[in-house]
Amino acid sequence: MKADQRDRITRLHLLNTLFPLLTGADLYLAKHIEQTINFASTGDPEDPGEPEDFNKALVQLLQKYLTRDQNFGFFHWEAALKNQTFDPLWARDEIITGFKQIAGFPKAMFFGTSLRSAVQGSHEKWSSKLDQEYEEAVSYIRELAAYWTTKNTEFTLILL
Repeated sequence: MKADQRDRITRLHLLNTLFPLLTGADLYLAKHIEQTINFASTGDPEDPGEPEDFNKALVQLLQKYLTRDQNFGFFHWEAALKNQTFDPLWARDEIITGFKQIAGFPKAMFFGTSLRSAVQGSHEKWSSKLDQEYEEAVSYIRELAAYWTTKNTEFTLILL
C-alpha cells in the first residue's frame, strides 16, 4: 500500500473516530468530511496538503461542531506552537491550562497536534531514541490527563 493511501485511510479512521455522532460507522460520510477539510485547507477536495494545514482545518471544524453542545468541552493544544523541542516542564503548564478549561463538562476532548514535530525538534531523521521520547511524552500527557480529569467525565484524549 502506498504511503498516500495509508495516510488517507488513517485520516478517514481519525475522522470517523472524532465525529461518531455524525458519521457513526459510515466511512462514506467520513470521506465527505475529509473532502470538506481538504477544501478548507487547500482549495481542492482531493488534496489534503500539508499535515499542519489539514490539522488546522480539522481543529476549526471540531471547535465548530463539538462546542455547539453546551455539555461538551473542547481544547486544542498545539505542541509545536513555539517551534521548540518538547519539554515536559514547559508543556505541563499549557496542558494543565487546557484540562482546567474543559473541567466540569460531562464530555470533553483534549486534542493535541504536532507532538511528533515537537519531539523531533531540529533532528532531521526520526530515530529509535526519538521514538522512545515520543512514547514518554504520550505517557506523560496521559498521566496528567488521569490526574486532572474527574471520574464522571467522558474524556477523549487525542494526540497527533
